[in-house]
Amino acid sequence: MRSPEELDTVDWPSLRHAYGNADDVPGWIRDLYSGDPEQAHKAMYEFFGKALHQGSVSSAAVAAVPFLAHAAVHGVHERASVLAALAGTGGPEAEPEFEDEVQGCMRVAEEVAGLLHLLRDDDPQIRRNMVRVARRATGATVPAALRELTACFESDSSPAVRAEALTVLTRLDPDARAVDGRLRSALTDPVPAVRAAAAVDLLERAKAPYPAEVVAVLAEAGGDPEFSVNSGEFAPGIGTVDSRLWELAEDADALTAVARSWIARGDHQIRGSRRAQRLSEVWRDRENETIGLLTAALAHDHAPWDLFTLLDAIAKWLPGASQPDPVLGDRLLPHARTERQAQELLGHLGDQRLLTDIPDPRPEALAALAARTQHPDHQRLALRHPDGCGLDELYPALSPEVARTHLPDLIHLLRRRPTPTLLRCFGDWAIHDTGLLDALETLARTADDNTLAIAAAVTAARLGTDPHPALRLLEQQLSDTGRHLEEAARLGPAAAPLLPLIERHLDNGTTRYRLHAAQTHVNITGDPSVAAPVLTALLDPMGPVGVHALQALRRIEPPYPQHLRPQLLHWATSERRLMSEYTTWVSGRRQHLDDQLRETARQMLT
Repeated sequence: MRSPEELDTVDWPSLRHAYGNADDVPGWIRDLYSGDPEQAHKAMYEFFGKALHQGSVSSAAVAAVPFLAHAAVHGVHERASVLAALAGTGGPEAEPEFEDEVQGCMRVAEEVAGLLHLLRDDDPQIRRNMVRVARRATGATVPAALRELTACFESDSSPAVRAEALTVLTRLDPDARAVDGRLRSALTDPVPAVRAAAAVDLLERAKAPYPAEVVAVLAEAGGDPEFSVNSGEFAPGIGTVDSRLWELAEDADALTAVARSWIARGDHQIRGSRRAQRLSEVWRDRENETIGLLTAALAHDHAPWDLFTLLDAIAKWLPGASQPDPVLGDRLLPHARTERQAQELLGHLGDQRLLTDIPDPRPEALAALAARTQHPDHQRLALRHPDGCGLDELYPALSPEVARTHLPDLIHLLRRRPTPTLLRCFGDWAIHDTGLLDALETLARTADDNTLAIAAAVTAARLGTDPHPALRLLEQQLSDTGRHLEEAARLGPAAAPLLPLIERHLDNGTTRYRLHAAQTHVNITGDPSVAAPVLTALLDPMGPVGVHALQALRRIEPPYPQHLRPQLLHWATSERRLMSEYTTWVSGRRQHLDDQLRETARQMLT
């Protein structure tokens, strides 16, 4: 430990934190001894915001360790925060990763022996944070740390302190038999948080399928509010329970059982909802179960951010649910009066209470309702909303015949609120109207946004006007970037004068531009021989660009390359998701990229 009188012996300006040199650190440390609680609080706020910015350890934080250790013992205010900073100086996760984190662990380890008595402090938050500091014990300090932690685990009055003491004992104790015996015994502890911590520790040491009796304990005890499963919390030296349970998804049945039980017990910190969402993130065809669990979670009160996260999860997985829970609309309705997401979800469900029970529904929600019901009155309501924005979900859902019936409204939106989606849909609808052509040509000439100008010019050309304005705009852009290759593809053979520019992008360093160049080349020439090798190369490694490359290959007449067949079988039949959570809009509906991958692979195999 070092007292504040020794602060001037450190060359603080030579050290760094997230906002520059560390010459302000000594002032923060001195403020911890000022006796003013607000001043001490501000000092720790600054320390966490700069020296441990978002959990990143700086050289300034490492140098501050011995001074923080002294303040933890001799300070008056913010002692729990000081201990949290000491624990965090080893990094935000269970083990250090970067060099400053490694150095921080070493410096904290030097101070642990002088701090262990704080495990007996009157303040439970000080004891809890000291448990995390004790995790950094090394060498000759470990036996003393184990004794103090054992006493803490056996007799502390705080469930959270006991639970984390058990986890740190599991990580520090070199006696594997003692660790296992302690954990097995803790599975029947009278305190739910301790039982849950023991279950998490045991599951980390096991492999899927996980032991049913351990999963049952976690499902029963882990819903207790005293057991922290906060995904946004730093748990240095331990790791958050949320991240430690990541591998529980390897056992879909275990994950589902835990999610269902935690939701039934109140879904505190949306711990059950996050497990429910994880089910569909890892496994295919689980959307009905996920939506059922998330629907049950809506019955509980949630903090605003947690409610936002829950509604966002429902929006993500609802499109893939063939049989959503029939009470979902009832659960959403109370939230739809204040939450934009809930309104849109009612629209996606086709729930007409959006019109009868919600005053002034948002245009995005009306667009979702109209896209789902295909009712002309709903389409008019959305298209005539005063805002005129947020309608991109509706446009691709309109057939050419239906679009013609709404042509005046659509042209009005084109003049007032043009979007690339609306412009491209006009080209797909192939509606020939002089008022429409006039609006397109005006936008192509006057739009400040190149994306809108090019999309308008290309659509006008597709509808029969002179293609030269579109070619001129595209030539200017494609000389520098591949950003508007997709618009050239929409011109088809009319874009033939651009072929030399397009061929330059077939080996562009950006995979997305190579994809678009290959698609455009086929659309212009009708010859897949140049594009097919480019598209095939984009399939490895499989990612968002790879999915679109596979779809482009499918549109090319077979036979497809034979060496793709094993991969196609894997993509078509895997029980696990092979793509992460990326979603895209397909024909007016949201579709997971992994679903597109599977669907395309199946089509190519047949």
